[in-house]
Amino acid sequence: MAISVKNRPNAQTHANTTTDGRGAAKSRVRTSFSSVMGHTKGVADGGGFGRQVQEQGQRRAVRHTRPQQKKNITKEQATRLAKYAPMIMSSAKRNNVPVPLVAAVILQESGAQAKAVSPAGAKGLMQLMPGTARRFGVRDIMDPAQNIEGGTKYLRFLMDRYNGRMDLALAGYNAGEHNVDKHGGIPPFAETRNYVPSVLAYADTLYHIFRGTERMQTVASAVTIPANARKV
Repeated sequence: MAISVKNRPNAQTHANTTTDGRGAAKSRVRTSFSSVMGHTKGVADGGGFGRQVQEQGQRRAVRHTRPQQKKNITKEQATRLAKYAPMIMSSAKRNNVPVPLVAAVILQESGAQAKAVSPAGAKGLMQLMPGTARRFGVRDIMDPAQNIEGGTKYLRFLMDRYNGRMDLALAGYNAGEHNVDKHGGIPPFAETRNYVPSVLAYADTLYHIFRGTERMQTVASAVTIPANARKV
């Protein structure tokens, strides 16, 4: 049964967790993505991805939107997102889109609910409209792998169109590139001007979680275990 998504930026409606809950959510995300982080380091960094997210988020917050801080990820969101970690990694790598950006769009669009359907007809994890799905080769819009691939291809298309500007790419994802082109930037729609910094805030949170995973792996690989140490 499809899950109705009343407002596309619905991931904002999830209640914040306690400190323990946030820790558990971060741990779940780290664990789920840790096995692929070695293969996604360059993609996750995206040539200064974290700095780019922060700079673009701050720029849009000053010009068009209210300020956004890092967004908390609930245990429920983390559990759902964890199921699709290999698919997200695979599509991100294949299309050269930062892993945190793909995951952030999924959290914002559907709260990582594969059966989500909006009143406007957007469907699946990345809330693809049927026309967009066809445009990017998606045959089964409700199939998680195809939905993620189609949404990631669309992000790649938009990032190329706007010379790597993630804020404009996200505006295009939400409102359509024709509206970005028409207004010469982020369209004057309240939903879109809330959407862009919200996704960037999720991406910033995820970037730092992933970077924490990489640091833990680096430290672990640097530790020399004595030859006579007992394995447990």
